[in-house]
Amino acid sequence: MKKIEEIVEIDGRKLTLSNLDKPMWRKEGIAKSDIIQYYLSVAPKMIPLIRNRPLMLNRYPHGVPGKSFVQKDWPHHPDWVKTAPVRSESLNKTARHVVCDDKATLVWLANMACIEINQFLASARNVESHDMVLVDLDPHPPAGFEDSLEIAEAVHAALDQMKLRHMIKTSGADGIHFLIPIVPRYSIETIRRFVLLLGVLLERLAPKMVSTSRNKAQRAGKVYVDYFQNGLQKTIAAPFSLRPEPGAPVSFPLAHKDLGRSIHAEDFNLRTVPALLKRVPDFDTTPDQELERAFAELGAKS
Repeated sequence: MKKIEEIVEIDGRKLTLSNLDKPMWRKEGIAKSDIIQYYLSVAPKMIPLIRNRPLMLNRYPHGVPGKSFVQKDWPHHPDWVKTAPVRSESLNKTARHVVCDDKATLVWLANMACIEINQFLASARNVESHDMVLVDLDPHPPAGFEDSLEIAEAVHAALDQMKLRHMIKTSGADGIHFLIPIVPRYSIETIRRFVLLLGVLLERLAPKMVSTSRNKAQRAGKVYVDYFQNGLQKTIAAPFSLRPEPGAPVSFPLAHKDLGRSIHAEDFNLRTVPALLKRVPDFDTTPDQELERAFAELGAKS
């Protein structure tokens, strides 16, 4: 029988964990204690990838499926939880976004029913200047995960040719995300143009499989390269974040060799991922890469 409440100490921080037996994925038999244990297990791999970034938290106080809310501003939190000020036009004020730099903060978020953890593509020091480029491969039915994997092979090859270090991860659904650390000095328009040019290249190579069209009807059955996901204060599911879908899927980092394997999006979930952590390659998030060479490879100027 699981305890309903427990006081724990993590890295010198005392936390009161509450409602531990609360069902969070009722059909799957996943309780709140399972979510806390999951995030605790992935913390050593996850925290280095999200450190110093403002977070957007999707909270499900009554579990999945159920009513949820996105929390930007955290006026009340333990004094050891770091926050970063970000001007929010929707709230018409400066919001205090949580920044997760340690295991205790991650467990605290899990205890607050923050099932989905979304990260900025910029650091807390300079939220106006992105230090990550996102290449979002979004398959539109009847295209699916296998199509995303096939196009991801081509994206990986192109980025390798451009000498751009990148992380590959599942979206937690049928898509694939590429995250590319860059020097934070490019405008959003320049970043979008880079991703669009990459998408156009893929579209020319595989016109029946890839689309860059903003017209949804033209994306049917194709993998859409969504360059508009690069936008100020837009967020992306963090690596290792749970997604609020049936089966408790995870946005899981992949090695290049995984793209050629027979894998499925549902292979990566709350129950399976802790055992898969050893296969996750370490990734250097240092924002030190420039885009000029990449633009030249695409036949354009930055």
